[in-house]
Amino acid sequence: MRKRIEAILGQDIPYLDSAGSKLLLIGFICLYSFIFINIYAPYNINKWGKNYYAEFILIGFSVLIFSQFIIRTSLGPKRFKIYSLLPWGLMEVGLMALIFDLVYSPPARTTQEQISEYLITFKQIGLVVVVPYTLFLWYAQIQQKLSSFKEEIQFKTKSTNAEGNNALLILNGENNKVVLAIKYKQLLYIQSAGNYLEFFYFTGEKINKELIRMSFKELEEIIEDNKLIRIHRSYMVNTVHINTAKKTKKGYLLSIQHVPEEKIPVSLGYKIEFEKALQSK
Repeated sequence: MRKRIEAILGQDIPYLDSAGSKLLLIGFICLYSFIFINIYAPYNINKWGKNYYAEFILIGFSVLIFSQFIIRTSLGPKRFKIYSLLPWGLMEVGLMALIFDLVYSPPARTTQEQISEYLITFKQIGLVVVVPYTLFLWYAQIQQKLSSFKEEIQFKTKSTNAEGNNALLILNGENNKVVLAIKYKQLLYIQSAGNYLEFFYFTGEKINKELIRMSFKELEEIIEDNKLIRIHRSYMVNTVHINTAKKTKKGYLLSIQHVPEEKIPVSLGYKIEFEKALQSK
């Protein structure tokens, strides 16, 4: 359960990487906030005697521009993960609340009153912003999935006419473009990373890692070398490069050539198939 939660929190959020996506997010939040303020009139703004709607939206717009294009560019993450987006959103809401509090709250208040007023402002702004923020991310995720479906990204393997260790694993992406071509014998192991697979392989004395968007299920359907086997929900390993296999209560713990510092687990569900693979080896 813990690993599942960690995997969810560690998922990439690529929808806010480009300048266009950031502007769409900011524009959507501002539009939603403008409609919300006109309908619900928080702080009894409709009784203030002056139209502050535009000022409220301008402050929120300025904070988001500053956050997404200045703070994030210089200090923030280039790509959000779920665990980093949550505190980032709280920071944006907190900054908006601070500016609203400084501009519109009455002077000569006690410290307790200032803190109480700030927390109320933070809560109300958060309730307004969290809805369009969440809706935009949900919409962007759906759009990305639809785009991937329309592009019909398919991964498949091919083998050369050469025999044995010279067989190639060729992964094709969009428009049948090769994204990775590697000899099976160079592959060390493959690890799951959310919606991606990390391929660890060697060239000469150098260890390389390639991140490719696909699942183990897709990969297993196209592998043509029986030395590359599944040993865990999150791992595949090339049995050619196993140094040691230490038995544990739940399965085995593997040491791999070229990367002896990495300990790869064999889970109980894959133990029997792994032992058969070792016997055939």
